[in-house]
Amino acid sequence: MGPDPRQTRELRVRTPRGELLFRSLCQPGSFLGLRLDCGLGNFPHYSSMIQKLEMFECIASGEDGNVLLTLANGNNVVAYACCYYPSAGERWAALGKLMYEMGAIEVSRNWRNLGIAQILVRMAMDRDFYEDKIAYMNGFSWHWDLEGTGYTLAQYRQMMINLMKPYGFKEYPTNEPNIAIREENVFLARIGSRVSQRDVLRFRKLLFGIVDKN
Repeated sequence: MGPDPRQTRELRVRTPRGELLFRSLCQPGSFLGLRLDCGLGNFPHYSSMIQKLEMFECIASGEDGNVLLTLANGNNVVAYACCYYPSAGERWAALGKLMYEMGAIEVSRNWRNLGIAQILVRMAMDRDFYEDKIAYMNGFSWHWDLEGTGYTLAQYRQMMINLMKPYGFKEYPTNEPNIAIREENVFLARIGSRVSQRDVLRFRKLLFGIVDKN
């Protein structure tokens, strides 16, 4: 019998700022006693997608929800990534569980330039699960920390593309309103190897709002 595909996985990484513990597939109930690093959260020119630990509990409790954390000093959350199915009402929910979102990834301002985001994405994508899915990421510029990174919009956008490209994500044009409202926004997706050509066609139609239910 192979390992439980829902079993929590851990990785310890030494960095110039101390050892970090990476944890994927965090289980519901495992967030008690943790705290969010002060470099995550609300700042004048951007706001984090996750601002309370309760959001991690909610995502981990959902079907196939995956919360990944990076911990320093035992209980200090210095980075996270969250993956889940699209919510009802979102365009991508029209294809049901075929679509799976890399919904949020953030590294504390205090812990950047250590390769943390790359490790989180690698751990998130290290699942056979994705071969049956079309994984996607919305890049909404109003969540980008331009002030903290010093990047321009174009540089931040390219940084996101470069982060996801090694895992097979490509940019797809779409008229989805939240993406299309700003030219710098970006929609990235990865089509799993076991996704049928029929479902690929349904996805390509949905990019432009055409729902094919056949």
